[in-house]
Amino acid sequence: MILQSFFPPIIISVLIASIMLIVMVFSIMLFKRDSLPYGKNFSLFLAVEMIGMNLSIYSYIVTGNKVLLLIVSALFMIGGFSLFVKKIGTSVISAGAFSLSLVIAEGAMGALIYSLLHGLPSSFNNAIDSPWFVFVMEAEMIFSIVISYKKMASYKRLYLLVFLLLMPLFPSLYVSDYPIIWLSSIVMIVGTVLIFDTLYRFRMRKGPEVYISMEMICLFAIMMASQFYFFVSGSWLFFDVVMVLAMIWFLFRVFVDPPKRISYLSSRNIAFLLVLLTFVMEWFMGAVLEFNQGQFPHSFGGLITNLSLGWVTPSGILPFIFDVISIIVTVTASVWFLIMMGLEMGFLAFRKIMVSRIRENKVRLGLMISAYAVYSIYIPSFSSLSGSVRYIPYLWSMGIGTNGAVTNGVIVAIAGTYVVSAALSFLFGARQLCSVTCTAPMMYQGTFYDSLKVYNRSTKTGRKTLTSRISNWVKGIILTVNLVILLAAIISYFDSRSIFAWYVYGNDPSYLAYTLMFNLVWYVGFVMSPLMGTYACVNQGWCYWGTFNQLVGRFGFFKLKVRDANACVNCKTVDCALACPVGITDMRGSFIDKGEFKSFKCVGVGDCVEACPYDNIFFYDVRNVIKERILGK
Repeated sequence: MILQSFFPPIIISVLIASIMLIVMVFSIMLFKRDSLPYGKNFSLFLAVEMIGMNLSIYSYIVTGNKVLLLIVSALFMIGGFSLFVKKIGTSVISAGAFSLSLVIAEGAMGALIYSLLHGLPSSFNNAIDSPWFVFVMEAEMIFSIVISYKKMASYKRLYLLVFLLLMPLFPSLYVSDYPIIWLSSIVMIVGTVLIFDTLYRFRMRKGPEVYISMEMICLFAIMMASQFYFFVSGSWLFFDVVMVLAMIWFLFRVFVDPPKRISYLSSRNIAFLLVLLTFVMEWFMGAVLEFNQGQFPHSFGGLITNLSLGWVTPSGILPFIFDVISIIVTVTASVWFLIMMGLEMGFLAFRKIMVSRIRENKVRLGLMISAYAVYSIYIPSFSSLSGSVRYIPYLWSMGIGTNGAVTNGVIVAIAGTYVVSAALSFLFGARQLCSVTCTAPMMYQGTFYDSLKVYNRSTKTGRKTLTSRISNWVKGIILTVNLVILLAAIISYFDSRSIFAWYVYGNDPSYLAYTLMFNLVWYVGFVMSPLMGTYACVNQGWCYWGTFNQLVGRFGFFKLKVRDANACVNCKTVDCALACPVGITDMRGSFIDKGEFKSFKCVGVGDCVEACPYDNIFFYDVRNVIKERILGK
């Protein structure tokens, strides 16, 4: 190159990057000017020509072949001019082609500048993991938003701003990848909260935000999967590919919205995909944060040597399934997964506090968030209490089936757990667990996830669990689960006494049962909410600890009461039944007949109290008994 004779490579690189930025900014501006005839054609022509310019010069630098330079230039020149033969098709096609061409052009520029500076052929990673590519693309993305700002929906501005914050976060660009991985995780957590808050606000209308939200969550999921891939393989290739796709998506969505309009409350498949993709993203984020914090050594071998259920080295279908489950539950039980989930779900629960009218519900939701924080951060596992468990009469880790073996040292704590929890459920109802101290309610009761209770009425499984009646198949699940947990606890105790030696791939049966129940089965039910209805742990009896407390609460003081039964007689909306997250649709009849309602399934979420248009329903528990019988109020 002639310029190399007069200027150092760094000056030439700056010049190339500046020309690229000016040309691409101009092409973006042209693309947005729909009034110009063939404006989109010319924009795409410029992008294609920039690809040709960068690749032709790159090929010359790498090979020194002038003929190859001319051939590459000619091919792209002919291809570019062919765009003027006929008018480009729909805006979706033109936006996709332009976005793709623009990013390819910048990637080609990254390869060219790498070769100029290093005198070597460029790999895909060298071209993309480059400040020349990343920050020029960032500038073009910012410009695309600026010129589209006035015509862009407010939620979309915020969505794209999240991606603007993510795009410069290529860990390989910085001295240390540790803070960059943390920063990208924080941005994605904020983005996820923003997505679900937006979806909830627009839940009653059909709009494009559902599809855009799902695309964003999908990109978040594969971004975190690519970071996970780096930690187990040592390669950033997957990550670089994902970031390039994200840039193409960003520009595409600046230019066009999805043509279809939909509400997630009207399509259970869309709602399911939203929840599933979010869980996948959260799982990979939990694993990445564990790697980043040094809980797992940076390799696949480091991961499998730290699995909570161990690694069998699969030699058949059952060992393979066991190893997959071991990987899944290790992450879902990890502290950083719970903390990250708590941040996302906690904000949605806080939003529910803000819209709640009833003071007691505000207090309960606040206690629920606090209980989740204490549990996930300070009491993440049974083992953390093992040194002092003999002196602790209450162990939160679910009674029989604790996160550890059943030994003489924990018998008192297990018995104390049942006694203390039973007493609390008798006095205040199962709400003390299922609506406050368990981790499940915070995940179910945030604004977006709470709105999924509409599928209790519209899904096949959800309809089977409506009303306060417990179906025979649900009773069968409850009985089976409790027998399995009890049997596992008995075997665990006998194992600890050296009477038996019955282990499952080296795992204590009680610990295994606990792990599978709360780190796998529960999450399956949670993700399947749009297909099965919400609160499967309550409605279908999968949680043995919950059913124990529900049974005790059924005979205790807690109930729902009404101030005036006649208000229920005249009520035409039956909002109380529509609001119930566990699908109790027959409470109104009990209010009319008895002035109160009591049910095994009722866990005191209080949405019925909030929804009653007459402020007629109120909670009744031991506090009311004391006021009436002792204080005479």
